[in-house]
Amino acid sequence: MYKSGNVKIDTTKRISQRDLESPIRDFIDSFPHLFTIHQTVEEVLSTLQSVKTEKKVEYLYVTDKENKLQGVLDLTDILYSPPKTPLIDLIDTDVFYVCEEDRLEKGLKLLATNQILIIPVVNAENQFVGVLEIFPHSSDPKKIHYKNLKEDIFQFIGFSIEQRKYASPWHEYRLRMPWLLCNLVGGLICAVISEFLQGPLVEVVLLAFFIPLVLGLGESIGIQSMTLSLRFLHIRKINWRQVWRRVYVEGKSSFLLGLTSAIIISFFYFAWSLEIMPIIAIGTSVVTSMVVAALFGATFPIILHALHLDPKVAAGPVVLMMSDILTITIYLGLSTLLLV
Repeated sequence: MYKSGNVKIDTTKRISQRDLESPIRDFIDSFPHLFTIHQTVEEVLSTLQSVKTEKKVEYLYVTDKENKLQGVLDLTDILYSPPKTPLIDLIDTDVFYVCEEDRLEKGLKLLATNQILIIPVVNAENQFVGVLEIFPHSSDPKKIHYKNLKEDIFQFIGFSIEQRKYASPWHEYRLRMPWLLCNLVGGLICAVISEFLQGPLVEVVLLAFFIPLVLGLGESIGIQSMTLSLRFLHIRKINWRQVWRRVYVEGKSSFLLGLTSAIIISFFYFAWSLEIMPIIAIGTSVVTSMVVAALFGATFPIILHALHLDPKVAAGPVVLMMSDILTITIYLGLSTLLLV
């Protein structure tokens, strides 16, 4: 027997690990608006008008005569289609669904990833058995603001699942340590690069004073770009046109930011020295390294997402590591080229 009823969300508490590991069949709810592929638009409208429900319905599910799930139907398509149109001509067969034996965690991930509040549930024979729906407690459903509600629920789901990941110290260690090693490796690589390109530091000691500043600017803009790019990862399918536009805009923005930083640095530099070539090397390195670090920070999380890796854990350490390596290489490389 099913625990028929909505998954009730209390946003002051996280979903328990026991619930996340429970099968979805324990949380199945009935769905009143189920139709078959042989029915018409006219029949659907007649049924909807005769049935009163407090639930806000945006989609309808369609099955065949054996109750096997065939697709999903958008209410908008119903309203703008001729009355005699069969539903088989309107349904979207690319429908997300879960099996009743799947864990609740899988169902919640699908809901959050695809930004939906309801998903159909099928049995082993692909027969429709109900829905998994997220709906909050409320004494007056009419007062619920669905736009804000969806955003809060998806954040809540993500938080609950992430909390489960870090329930075990050993599991947390295994998840985080490989990526934190990137910082260690990055520091060692920077030390090796400094050893090979130490010529300008010996010739112009003043360059060494600006290394922490240049590294800090590269790290900062890399993390900023990474954070902005994570917005693309809330959707299931990446829009590559938007990605390339994002990279283009990030390149221009980082150039302006780098140029501004170089100008500010030059004012402080002339308080120590009036030599022109070192400040040209420093300024050029700042602009170049900030552009390169920003472009890497903007694209790397999207690449991880495309490879089905978790960018929230992996992107930060790798972006910091590569920002340091690229920045120190550009800084000492250009200084060597211009000063030695």
